[in-house]
Amino acid sequence: MTKVAVLGAGINGLACAVRVKEKYPNIHVVIIASEFTPNTTGDGSGGFWYPYLCGITPQDLLCKWGGETYKYLYGLWREGGHDLCLLPMFELYREKRELVTHSWAKDVLGYRILDEKQLSYLSGLYSVKYVSGRTFTSFIAYPPTILAHLHRRFEAANGQTLQYRINSLDDKKLDDYDVVINCLGLGAREVVPDDKVVPIRGQISRVIAPWVTNAVMDEDSGNYILPNVHNCVLGGTHQTNDFNRSIVGEDTDFVLNGCSQLIPGLKNAELITQWAGLRPGRESVRLEAEQRDGKLYIHNYGHGGSGLTLFWGCAADVLEIFDKHLTEGRKQNAKL
Repeated sequence: MTKVAVLGAGINGLACAVRVKEKYPNIHVVIIASEFTPNTTGDGSGGFWYPYLCGITPQDLLCKWGGETYKYLYGLWREGGHDLCLLPMFELYREKRELVTHSWAKDVLGYRILDEKQLSYLSGLYSVKYVSGRTFTSFIAYPPTILAHLHRRFEAANGQTLQYRINSLDDKKLDDYDVVINCLGLGAREVVPDDKVVPIRGQISRVIAPWVTNAVMDEDSGNYILPNVHNCVLGGTHQTNDFNRSIVGEDTDFVLNGCSQLIPGLKNAELITQWAGLRPGRESVRLEAEQRDGKLYIHNYGHGGSGLTLFWGCAADVLEIFDKHLTEGRKQNAKL
């Protein structure tokens, strides 16, 4: 019987494990990870559907993976009970630039380039003069809830979990597995190893601000405001090659002062927590098969700041690679 090990219990690892196990209930699938929700990097993230820090990943892939994930999140939102918000987001610029319509625009609700009248309104609303921008309707998840949902879904399909830190793709723990699905995120830097994977440090603050109902990305300052069902995320930093997971006071000031410039009322919001984590940056997402020593490895990592944006679509491609592997195996057995 085919045995599958999924490395990593972030949103990409969970999605891949769910899709494989639900389609093939008789195949043994185990998630191997050093941490599980609520202690993963993804649990602390902003949880925003927005293609972000994806490097030179081709637009057609972002459209494919992101579009499928958007549809999946839309289904969860309609179902209810998953702590998902569907709300307007505004990507705004203080300096003039010519904006083109993204290839994924057809897959989201309400996408449009903002005109002068709309920019004037938003400039008054957010206390900053904006001269370019776009808007669409997007999803903000509360990450611990959606991660727990996928974890429960995997366990309900009789999937197994093992808490263990994989040190390399030659780790003895993997000897018994025929297929390894690598969703280690930043961990792929050492485990593969892949020196194209670099940390992109993000520091955010969470406040209580129920009056904030839109997501705002101030592209020129780097600040963003992401309200979810439990609190409001204020951000943020994107510091490449910075491995520091501790809170830095200078970054706290940048986040809180920058966001308060956009919405002055945030100065009175209750600060409930601060968090710093490392996004798995790479020049482009790596999603491909690799044969190594007679074993199939399916790599799915390097999603930058777009883990929640791409996870379900990427898992579909992983499943397609796995399907092909099983089909070829059956054909070879039939010849014997």
